[in-house]
Amino acid sequence: MKNLTLGRLGITTHRRTFAVGLVLAAVLAGLFVFALVVGKADVTVWDGIRAAVGVPVGPPGEFIVGQVRAPRALTAILIGAMLGLSGAILQSLTRNPLASPDFIGITMGAGTGAVLTLWLVTATSLWITAAGAAIGALVTSALILVLAWRRVIVPLRLILAGIGMGFVAQATTQYLLTRMDVHDAGNALGWLVGSTTGRTWTHVTFAAVALAVLVPVLLWHARALRTMEMGDDTARALGVSVGRSRAVLALCSVLLAAAATAVSGPIGFIALVAPALALRLTRSAGVALIPSALMGAVLLLVADQASQLSPADLQFPVGIFTAAVGAPYLLWLVWRASRGGQS
Repeated sequence: MKNLTLGRLGITTHRRTFAVGLVLAAVLAGLFVFALVVGKADVTVWDGIRAAVGVPVGPPGEFIVGQVRAPRALTAILIGAMLGLSGAILQSLTRNPLASPDFIGITMGAGTGAVLTLWLVTATSLWITAAGAAIGALVTSALILVLAWRRVIVPLRLILAGIGMGFVAQATTQYLLTRMDVHDAGNALGWLVGSTTGRTWTHVTFAAVALAVLVPVLLWHARALRTMEMGDDTARALGVSVGRSRAVLALCSVLLAAAATAVSGPIGFIALVAPALALRLTRSAGVALIPSALMGAVLLLVADQASQLSPADLQFPVGIFTAAVGAPYLLWLVWRASRGGQS
């Protein structure tokens, strides 16, 4: 597979990976415009784009697009990108296609931390909830690593420990819900199903800031991540500080999952499916971070639009919709593993 060097930065990628990234970016742009203009009140493409960037277009487009559709669509894009990146990092570090923050309990831990914050703090903001989600995710991750550690991290033990900690976190969340005020418990329960409904520019800003802080760190360590896929000994021989790089990358994955959970609640299967689809499209031998992020954004935006455009009596929060679509993929993975990895 031929390589492509981009500009003076010397960033090297495969031509197919670059092409897939361009196609996914084009698809995402088309879906974003579709999300702006299609709905119960149709808006022209030009008015939708202008309203999304803050140009006055008059009613109803200025409110419908500028305050409802645009922030919701951008939230879905940013959260999908976060989850795609988080899953790609975990799957690369563990060399296991089942390693994703929702499947091994990290997202559930973030949800527990956020619900605990909602219970303890009377006046909560998005930033306070995010801090609680980050703490919950970090504590859960630390416990998973302790349980999975046997001189080195054993991938199978990591998966089993993550599933176990996920059940513990879920049980803790359910207990907290019984202790909360009825109104607060209802709000928390609605948030726990995972949704992009009612998201505002504050949510978009928070998600954009999280990505702006974490993506440069990921790209800086991307070469180390690809090198570690060849084995720790090989990576050390090539000058990679394996322990430090793994710790930084794992922390970024956890923080991405926590930030996504804080904004939209737990949304399942995007982090599991997006990296796998990106690898199949790029045919890359190693991790594909940018295609995984774009694929996650595309999948979540498609799921959000499908949820919105469903008949009124069949509309589900996007978290339930992604779980219903992602569950067959998980069953396919299990079936494929039972056949010895044959495709």
